Amino acid sequence: MINPQKPDSVIESIFSSLNESRSVEFKPSVPWPKDRNEFQGAHKAQEIAKSILAMSNSRDGGKVVLGVELDATTKSYVLKGMAPKDLISYDQDLIYQQVRNFGRPEPRFQVVNVERGAMNFIVFAVQPFILAPIICNNPWNLPKLEAAAIYIRSDKPETKKVSDPVEMKELVDAVVDRELEGFSGRVQKLFGASRPAPPQGKTDRARFDDEIKDLKP
Repeated sequence: MINPQKPDSVIESIFSSLNESRSVEFKPSVPWPKDRNEFQGAHKAQEIAKSILAMSNSRDGGKVVLGVELDATTKSYVLKGMAPKDLISYDQDLIYQQVRNFGRPEPRFQVVNVERGAMNFIVFAVQPFILAPIICNNPWNLPKLEAAAIYIRSDKPETKKVSDPVEMKELVDAVVDRELEGFSGRVQKLFGASRPAPPQGKTDRARFDDEIKDLKP
């Protein structure tokens, strides 16, 4: 079992306002499969893996929080916590070894056991892609994952695969912006960090133009 820790300010704000979004998804308490064979029938765990891939393709990543349920009557989310028998099945190293098989390049994430009052929650803290979007890899032939699919989070919010030109353009724009951010950092290192900071409110593209203006003939 993962050692518990207190929620940080970001996770506490999620608990205080239980709303799903592009960067936040709630799941009920479920056990984590211990091996490939168990994974075949563990549809909830497969859905969590899919959400990790989708949030990896978001600009700022996101968090999948386990131990939160949707009340059928009020249609609102309620903190329930992880069932003790489910909680003990979560191991950071095991989960990473398994889930990294499902993305190319490998998704980057942490698994945290958050203790709040008398309840525990498992939080998958997902980091965004570095240079290229995460493409689904399905070497275990899991039914909830589709090989070569690119999963994203939508405004509904939901986890889905890219299916139209607008979604693809948004993802491509994120890739371009990420590359510009990296190139801007390399330019600063090359020419020194003594230049004044760019005015607030400028877009990444405008800042990029400022960085390279001295390179133009």
